[in-house]
Amino acid sequence: MLGFWASNATADCAPGFDPLTFCDIAGKDTVLRVCFNNVTVTYSYGVPDETPQLYLSEPIATVDYHPWDAPAPTSGSITFRNGDYAYEVPSLFVSEPFADDIPSVTHFGWVTVTRNGEIVDKLECQPEPSRYVYGGSLYERMTAMGLEWNGYERGWAEY
Repeated sequence: MLGFWASNATADCAPGFDPLTFCDIAGKDTVLRVCFNNVTVTYSYGVPDETPQLYLSEPIATVDYHPWDAPAPTSGSITFRNGDYAYEVPSLFVSEPFADDIPSVTHFGWVTVTRNGEIVDKLECQPEPSRYVYGGSLYERMTAMGLEWNGYERGWAEY
């Protein structure tokens, strides 16, 4: 199943970029895409199949990325800045009991838009299609660059 998600998401990222998270925004005809390659992370928001209304790009080494760092629920976030504005894209997974003791996972995601630290808007992701590539590749690329995650209080540092 993960292969299918990655295949779908890759089509929505620029060639050579992998998906970190993507979703349709609830109540709007817009999509959010966060993608990355070996050196860059991008944020794209807008109407599907059109030029994005907002496109931001930042080097992997400086992006404000917080990988999963707690026992439960599983969560992570990435924040992009554009002048006075910040676009934080958190993603949260909650395991829930399911029939025959097989857990199911509910995914939640959103974008919190702030201006000078004040919340301007919060756009909720529709539950489906909504994907977050938990952990994995962006984290691995950052560690391959010589960075080490030291928790939320200390963030990323060179090792």
